[in-house]
Amino acid sequence: MAVFIALKEVKKLTGLQGRWQILSKKPLIICDTGHNPEGIAEVLQNIAATPHQQLHFILGMVNDKDSSKILNLLPKQAVYYFCKPDIPRGLSAEILKEQAQNYSLHGNDFYTVKEAFEAAKNNAQLNDLIFIGGSTFVVAEVV
Repeated sequence: MAVFIALKEVKKLTGLQGRWQILSKKPLIICDTGHNPEGIAEVLQNIAATPHQQLHFILGMVNDKDSSKILNLLPKQAVYYFCKPDIPRGLSAEILKEQAQNYSLHGNDFYTVKEAFEAAKNNAQLNDLIFIGGSTFVVAEVV
């Protein structure tokens, strides 16, 4: 029982942020630091179980990871906001957008995470879901 309580309160107990963290409710804004195929698969299960109209997906990655393993998993019906995390290893939003188009993922590229986040907030309706992820570094820029 103590383990269950500790897991439920992990953010408060440890300061850990960014694991299926709800930032807003109307519209629903959620971030998650999952950045490998297993983590993204879990995120996508959570998204599928979360009631929403349109999914707005803010996505940034690093340039030393195989993005194809992630892009292949992502939902095609989402609106994507491709961005570059503000680190030297950040994959450019333009390159990420080009790679994503090979998987029928469509959206716009943004120079910064902040610009992508603002665009998603401006485009989202109250019953939509804005998800922020793809890299711990992307999530760190919004929490």
